Amino acid sequence: MTTGNNHLGNVTDADKQTDKDNSKAGLRLSIVIPMYNETARMRASLPQLTAYFAGQQYGYEYVIVDDGSTDGTAKMARELLAGEKRVRVLEERPNRGKGHAVKVGMLAAEAPVVLFCDADLSTPPREIEKFWKWLDKDYDVVIGSRKMAGANITRHQPAWRENLGKVFTLLTNLIATKNISDVTCGFKCFKREAAQQVFSRSVIDDWSFDAEVLFIAQQRKLRIKEVPVTWHDQEGTKVRLVKDAFRSLTGLAKIRLNSARGKYK
Repeated sequence: MTTGNNHLGNVTDADKQTDKDNSKAGLRLSIVIPMYNETARMRASLPQLTAYFAGQQYGYEYVIVDDGSTDGTAKMARELLAGEKRVRVLEERPNRGKGHAVKVGMLAAEAPVVLFCDADLSTPPREIEKFWKWLDKDYDVVIGSRKMAGANITRHQPAWRENLGKVFTLLTNLIATKNISDVTCGFKCFKREAAQQVFSRSVIDDWSFDAEVLFIAQQRKLRIKEVPVTWHDQEGTKVRLVKDAFRSLTGLAKIRLNSARGKYK
């Protein structure tokens, strides 16, 4: 297993390149997971994640991004993933926000397809199976939706969070994106080339980063497909109603301002 603090020892540059090439052989999917103080949930979610991908026939890697946690998240992630062949645990300091953590992981990913998902696995990892046919049809970005016909919500969010999400999606489609049914679902897949295009340009660190990356993707004429997914609300949200609602709304204004200033070109 490799981590963000891995030391290669006394090896040549040629050895390093050979090791890197060998580690990428057969690699098809990078799974990026942003984390902030997730020790309470990891003991259940990470074994579920590894059990699913262990049964797949393609190569994969885990890219864990610890966003300034104070509860030993990075250490526990390394322990729980110790048996995996391809793991990187990247530690960011100080805490900057989910958007920053996702960006770091997406840009570090090495597989041809990159998925980012939430640490609580609100969307089960098996839902990736619904994405492959669209990725094979030359879509650049495939995202999960809880709002489309065919979506299966096995446990709803509290009404205030669900309504907040609906309002944010409505405003996002008015101000930034076009015709996206579910902006904030934390289960999004990018071809690696698309991920590099989008996340190298993203600048928003807070919860409105979802709207920004979709705005950039549409601005760059990338092909986006929404797919209905199964979703289950997990307790322990880190959303702070007033503060995060305000940040998300101001984030939409920042997207338009950044675009006008040419920051996404």
